[in-house]
Amino acid sequence: MREIRFDRFGGPEVLTLHSDAAPPEPQPDEVLVRVSYVGLNPLDYKVRDGSSGMSRDLQLPAGTGREMAGTVVSAGSDLDDAELGSRGLMPGTRVFGMRAPGDPRGVAAELIAIGADDLAPIPDEIDDEDLPRWAGLALVGLTAIATIEDTARIEPGQTVLVHGGSGGVGQLLIPMALEAGASQVWATGRAANAERIRELGAVPVPYDTGDWEAEMRRATEGRGVDVVLDTHYHSTFLPSLDHIAENGLLVTLPTLADLTPAHERGVDAKVPRIKPGRDRLDRLVQGIRAGRYPLEVSRVLPLDQIAKAHTLLEDGHTRGKLVLDARA
Repeated sequence: MREIRFDRFGGPEVLTLHSDAAPPEPQPDEVLVRVSYVGLNPLDYKVRDGSSGMSRDLQLPAGTGREMAGTVVSAGSDLDDAELGSRGLMPGTRVFGMRAPGDPRGVAAELIAIGADDLAPIPDEIDDEDLPRWAGLALVGLTAIATIEDTARIEPGQTVLVHGGSGGVGQLLIPMALEAGASQVWATGRAANAERIRELGAVPVPYDTGDWEAEMRRATEGRGVDVVLDTHYHSTFLPSLDHIAENGLLVTLPTLADLTPAHERGVDAKVPRIKPGRDRLDRLVQGIRAGRYPLEVSRVLPLDQIAKAHTLLEDGHTRGKLVLDARA
């Protein structure tokens, strides 16, 4: 079995493809899945370089990747045919999902064992050609739900600024904010991605060809917005504090973000926490089927180009999702 592993923290070069890995054995409540595609996220390189909180207790060598799409092969002893049938996870079923937050194992492998509660079936009408998008849906989708509903709790009539509107999470934050009733959503991004941001329903605010802060002051007449959803943090967190309306909220996604500067200025700032669960995965399925969440895949690379994929991730300008083909 092929699997991507790394035996030390460092740059993309520490990721290596092993062709002789032993196939995993599913635990009683787990499902064995043959992986078709692996969704990539900034969290992946932060775990790999040791900067993520998840790296602290990680035992090396370790796998990489958190989300995937594939096909059920078999299941553990607690999951008989009746149980699998009730969950829609019978062998041969195409599924998508992500590792639970407490599960450090990777998914960039030909076969993985993963908790049954962390998977949902992909609708039968979905073509195989669309599977890369499903591989990149779970982590960004669950992150977006946690951000919009659990943390920001956007209310009808509020105004919202999304930093990174054309990225993987941003492409779901925009439609979900509008679903929640936001009256206006602005989104920063490169000028080249302005049309994509418009397609999602937001007003693009290019940061590479203009001054996004000046544009937001003009657009809000100096009032600021009710909610800032910041997928970047490092270059946007502190400047955003000047663009939040009275009693507004700043939600920044990196889990290790330092919220002290906001609190010292009396600005409410929070970090969302993903809540996994089949019910939320099913909600993402409904949103995709209804055309409400048009998540975009920018590039699909073969499994052995994992180092190149991580380099692109770290560049920070990826539009939509990067995906690995675990079959290639």
